[in-house]
Amino acid sequence: MLTDMPPSGPWTGYYLYGHGGSKHPMRLNLSFTRDGKIRGEGNDHVAPFAIDGRFDCATSKADWTKAYVGMHKVEYSGVYCQRTICGDWRLALLTGGFWIWPRSVAQTEFAEEQAEHEHRLEVVSS
Repeated sequence: MLTDMPPSGPWTGYYLYGHGGSKHPMRLNLSFTRDGKIRGEGNDHVAPFAIDGRFDCATSKADWTKAYVGMHKVEYSGVYCQRTICGDWRLALLTGGFWIWPRSVAQTEFAEEQAEHEHRLEVVSS
């Protein structure tokens, strides 16, 4: 079953060190192409970065490398579901979770969905 592609354009979200604690905001500008490429750039509290990766429409799986300008690279792997991409990042022995969504998503509508999803995650991990 083929899924919709994520929309290209501005995205926002956060990542976590581990799977709890403080949310570290990030802003991205992503481009998704029909041939499965993800390209873009963004910034967070570490530094500006470039994105280079793949999106599989058949599985909704997104994998990319977040390369900080003049610094290290972080591997991201997630799933596109209900207009968001969430999953895990890894850098050597460090890992954590992330969640991003298009900035065009209405904040009030999305805030309710996000709160419900985060509650389900807390129940599952308890």
